[in-house]
Amino acid sequence: MEHTILLRIIEKIVSVLEAVDVLLNIGVDGDLNSNKTLNNIPCVSKVYADLMHIGKNIRTNI
Repeated sequence: MEHTILLRIIEKIVSVLEAVDVLLNIGVDGDLNSNKTLNNIPCVSKVYADLMHIGKNIRTNI
């Protein structure tokens, strides 16, 4: 759900970001589909994995 909200927000502000040459660095929870989608948006510079979220999932599964 958070991914959908983020995409809607970016859609609304992408024209402003492109007009002023601003690029975004975004941290995500490690969802590969999110990473692929975000990397295809021109105003997104880098997508980082949220290592705290990944570590929490690993500890939960142990």
